[in-house]
Amino acid sequence: MQRKIIAVFAALTAILSFTAQADTTPEDAADYRVSIMTALRGHIGAASMIARGLVENDGHLVGHAQGLASAANELHRIFPEGSNVGESDALPVIWEDAEGFAAAIATMQEATVAFVEAAESGDGEAIGGAFRNVGMSCRGCHDNYRVEQ
Repeated sequence: MQRKIIAVFAALTAILSFTAQADTTPEDAADYRVSIMTALRGHIGAASMIARGLVENDGHLVGHAQGLASAANELHRIFPEGSNVGESDALPVIWEDAEGFAAAIATMQEATVAFVEAAESGDGEAIGGAFRNVGMSCRGCHDNYRVEQ
């Protein structure tokens, strides 16, 4: 019995290791980036509607704030070298100024964590300020690292 458990565990470990080490093509990396950015855009839009009082909160603001924070935590890995393929809004300066780009990502991550905390508090003033900081962190990246829209 113990050998079967060990064999199953070893097989699962091998499968998961193989999956985790899959080679990601530049096209797949770019598509994944688009998916993460689309998620960010959706949560920003919904949170904005709630924060401005255009729709009722019904407790969903916290979920959108958490979604923003979760997606922001992916930013450090969605711009691998060589993934600027096809139609992309990413500027080459992302890879030329990796340190500055990493700092901009850190700012976004900090802003989204603060927004989660504000949303959880229910304090309208704190929510407004934290949401503005999220927007400014988005602008900080877009102004410097994205094709002008």
